[in-house]
Amino acid sequence: MEKVVLGVDTSTQSCTVVARRVEDGSVLQTAKVAHTVTHPPVSEQHPDEWWSAFKQCLGQFSKLNVSGISVSGQGHGLVAIDEKDQIIKPAKLWNDTTSAKQSEIIIKELGTKYWSDKIGTLPLASFTITKLLWLQENEPENYKKLKKVMLPHDYFNYKFTGIASTDRSEASGTGYMDIQTNTFDTTILKKVGLENIDNLEFSKILLPDQSAGFLTDKIRKELNLSQEVVVGTGANDNPASALAYGAINEGDLVISFGTSGTAFAPYSKSIHDDSGTIYGMAHTVSGFIPLICTLNCAKVTDLFSKILNVSLPEFGELALTGSNKANRPILIPWIDGERTPNRPHDRASLHQIDNNFSRADIARAAFEGVIFGIVSAIEKFEKYNIPINRLVVTGGGSNSPAYLQFLADVMQMPVHLADIKDAAATGIAIQAAALVKNQPVRELVNQWAPELTLGVKPRSDQNTKEVLQRFKELVNN
Repeated sequence: MEKVVLGVDTSTQSCTVVARRVEDGSVLQTAKVAHTVTHPPVSEQHPDEWWSAFKQCLGQFSKLNVSGISVSGQGHGLVAIDEKDQIIKPAKLWNDTTSAKQSEIIIKELGTKYWSDKIGTLPLASFTITKLLWLQENEPENYKKLKKVMLPHDYFNYKFTGIASTDRSEASGTGYMDIQTNTFDTTILKKVGLENIDNLEFSKILLPDQSAGFLTDKIRKELNLSQEVVVGTGANDNPASALAYGAINEGDLVISFGTSGTAFAPYSKSIHDDSGTIYGMAHTVSGFIPLICTLNCAKVTDLFSKILNVSLPEFGELALTGSNKANRPILIPWIDGERTPNRPHDRASLHQIDNNFSRADIARAAFEGVIFGIVSAIEKFEKYNIPINRLVVTGGGSNSPAYLQFLADVMQMPVHLADIKDAAATGIAIQAAALVKNQPVRELVNQWAPELTLGVKPRSDQNTKEVLQRFKELVNN
């Protein structure tokens, strides 16, 4: 029976497992099971639910000769485990903004330069360090039970191998990894006032091309896998998606329209952004993958399509008929507060409504508001001379002609697509395959990189430059 590897993506919305042939990378089977929907500012899920969803995915597969597995995960989330190896409470996810106060305090106390020098960005409410502070201050009894600190994908590595491990990309989202040394710096944790740090256990940070170990006999039996299975280091879901698209070299900009909006560009140097706009994430291959993330993306267009009582495809078609005048309506899309810019307590607002206001204008404002938020942050890449030569779009929104066209118009660049579904799971499977084939991940990514197709070209008559400028002015007021 031919060898296959499994790529697992445990995201906010679901668990997805993709089985790929080791020989040529072709996808054999895919399975997906939904997670419980969360609603920020409180956003929590129990890790037992992730594990159950993963097992349900495997149950959908026919018999496979699995030789390797690797996991991509939603970043930043706090998995708190006690000394008896029991989960203390549901994990606080990346989009849980209840630790906004803790974030504001530690940024103010230590200063933006301290944070950007140490971790490459600012520890916003999404970062693990703020969630630890929240736990200590709001649930002190649970904090006292704390023994092991993990992120979502670390937890899977721990379940798989019995050893808690992570990779550079996930670790750089904690707020206490020194991006120069690839180590957790516990002095940062002590400096912000966290207690009992010397008695806590943190995941081991693995470097590119290393292995997290092998599935234990107990887990192999539980998963009904018959042979030895090597486990990859795993990664944050954004660098994992980059692997699927072959985006590991400078010049590519990948934008994902999902629950959140993300944009990242591989870069050889570390980024130290004291504005907090750019998150200087380490790549799961060598180098870095500077990233910006907005909280409000596809859920904004989902909401407004429901308000107008039309399907998502109809909503996109409606938006494309909206006015292109320079003083058209603008949506500030912060329905759940915002991370970029850091406005956790603000909410959405609609501007420039006049007597000619139409349903189509509402629809266009919703799409453009999401895109303006992402593009405003991307412009910060120029400060660090991060090259952008090709624009690739992924995520659920990449299926929307409206998202693609409006993005091309704003960026004034053609948009490229690849026929990849479930990019994070598909990409992280390459990591497992590289271990099975005894080959560097970077080399295999280049071999399995998909052909990109031209999606849409930019239009020059949409007044997007003027409207984007008005958007920025509204945000800064």
